[in-house]
Amino acid sequence: MASLGPCSRCGERLTTATAVEVRREYRALSDLSRFRTWRERLVCRACAFDEAEQHDHPHGRPDVEQGRLL
Repeated sequence: MASLGPCSRCGERLTTATAVEVRREYRALSDLSRFRTWRERLVCRACAFDEAEQHDHPHGRPDVEQGRLL
């Protein structure tokens, strides 16, 4: 498999089987029409999963016991 370069988050070597493409999309508020989408960066599957979890649960999962600072 050909290497696609390093993961932009952790630096792991990416292949076509492990790469996930991160894209950005903008939409108009009035009719939700899509403006433009383009590739922003490539990350590995593990980093893509971590970013999705962080986006969905920015303060951690509510069902998981959180550690204490003190």
